[in-house]
Amino acid sequence: MRINGSIDPVRSTPNGAPAVQRPAQEITPTPATKPVKSDSVQISDAGRRLNTEQANALNPERVAELRTKVLTGAYNTLDVVDQVARRILTRGEL
Repeated sequence: MRINGSIDPVRSTPNGAPAVQRPAQEITPTPATKPVKSDSVQISDAGRRLNTEQANALNPERVAELRTKVLTGAYNTLDVVDQVARRILTRGEL
């Protein structure tokens, strides 16, 4: 079949004869390979100690003790304010 002087490659051959249908090739799927995950984490001894110290520092008894001190005004002194200010300046947190 010719359209405006060109050949339709799907439906005919260059000499105008109908194209021969070819059987479709079988496609064999290849098995998908899963990527191997190799991430890992190692926690140092110092990290373990830090975690243990933090867990012990904020137990419910300690929180109750600190709460009582705050509510009774134990930290409302110039000495405490001075110590907190010096620690903030020393650590560079401000």
